[in-house]
Amino acid sequence: MTLTQIETRPGKSAWYRSPRVIRHGVMIFFFLFLLHVAYDHQVQGGGPKGTPSIEAYCPFGGVENLYQFLTTGGYIRHIEPSAMILMGAVLLLTLLFSRGFCGWICPFGSVQEWLGLVGRKIFGKSYNPTGPWEKRLRYLKYVILGVIVVLTWRMGTLVFRPYDPFLAFFHLGNGFSEMPYAYAALGGVLLGSLKYERFFCKYACPLGAVIGVAGKLGLTKIVRSDEGCKGCNLCQKKCFAHVDFLGTNTITDAECNHCLDCVVHCPKPNVLSLKGAGWSFSHGAYAALLVAGLVTTVGLSQMWGKWRTQPVMVGYTNAAGKLDAGQIRGWMTVADISDGYRIPMPALYAGAKLPAAVDPATRLNQVAKKYKLDFEPDSMRDVVARYLGSSRTQEAPAAAERKPAGQAAVKAEGKPAEPRARAQAAAAPPQAHTGGDAEVKGFMSLSEIADKTGAPAEYILKSLQISDPVDASLPVREWMHSRGKSIQDIRDAVAEHKKGR
Repeated sequence: MTLTQIETRPGKSAWYRSPRVIRHGVMIFFFLFLLHVAYDHQVQGGGPKGTPSIEAYCPFGGVENLYQFLTTGGYIRHIEPSAMILMGAVLLLTLLFSRGFCGWICPFGSVQEWLGLVGRKIFGKSYNPTGPWEKRLRYLKYVILGVIVVLTWRMGTLVFRPYDPFLAFFHLGNGFSEMPYAYAALGGVLLGSLKYERFFCKYACPLGAVIGVAGKLGLTKIVRSDEGCKGCNLCQKKCFAHVDFLGTNTITDAECNHCLDCVVHCPKPNVLSLKGAGWSFSHGAYAALLVAGLVTTVGLSQMWGKWRTQPVMVGYTNAAGKLDAGQIRGWMTVADISDGYRIPMPALYAGAKLPAAVDPATRLNQVAKKYKLDFEPDSMRDVVARYLGSSRTQEAPAAAERKPAGQAAVKAEGKPAEPRARAQAAAAPPQAHTGGDAEVKGFMSLSEIADKTGAPAEYILKSLQISDPVDASLPVREWMHSRGKSIQDIRDAVAEHKKGR
């Protein structure tokens, strides 16, 4: 029984029916889709009022968030329900069609393969070498997967994010100072892909490790027929992973990503074919089933109201019902914070040292870039935390009941504040101290802070009364709020160390 018979008649078919054209067409489609998502996010920003980030479309985010979801029903920061749904969709497709996601859909794998076309020209016959050590290195991705899962589930933060080359690639050159290790990893992956086909996929991709294990259980396999096989081993030579075809009749190797190049290059028709549950699949049928399966899963989740790619508007209070500066996000505006925390606009401008020219409708994560300022969203969290902690905040809610703070600064339709209000903001005195070490930034890690200021990481953690393990290579903003700390607390600890020296 055949779903679609492999073409065996003589003569050339139309170019658009070529197996390689079909596969690369699918690859280009998903690559351009994710590129569009990434571009819109970088231009318009994220959050409830912006556009989705590429992390909302990464199935591995579902793996990272699995423990959090099962134990609390919640999501790690930067992870949305769409990532969980895509993880389920990819696992289901893998159980049906093995590693087709890797070979046909994954945009980052496509980039590496296209770079390999250049590498073939540069290195010729020495391109994509293999051997015992090369094959052993492929187990590295399983180690990386284990480390990421254990640390992420234990710490409740995305420990791989600062090193993720996929994320760096689709940041389109932005945020270099925030994720230097990710960009360094990206450079290594791109260079490695010139010599080894799908370099990251082979040796380091944690999602590939998950799919590789699940793919061994997949129903669809590449099958070799002894009848007609010449034993030329061309299939293995053309395989990006150098899978052993002649040693078996059914390919179950976890490295096989079902790109089907082996089927294309086999000189004998029908010696190699893709089969599953008694059916044979052509390239076109296989591509249609993969895409349809993914689209159907997403469509059904949208119909059921489960699909969400952006964060919802968070409340300004914590679980105890108290106003909490840790709820502030980079996509919020000064106007949002003024209204949400009932803090006068001038106090926010003065405390954060923002000039009057800054439009209160500007997102916090766009202030520095738009106005060429040394400003981070963390500094606004510090301002709000100090204000909430001062005795003066006891009167703020009552005042806000009469007239919401920020109402005079921002009109109902979201238009900019009047020049007079901005001038008052610039002239108002700070509401709290501005002590601490200002050179400490939220995007810096403990290790970087220690190198730059001389304050040991152990001293800082002890001063903050944090006894549980903290990854010193992570940006401090990735973990400090979950432990009830702010960037000002870290700055104060550094300043205390300097005083004691």
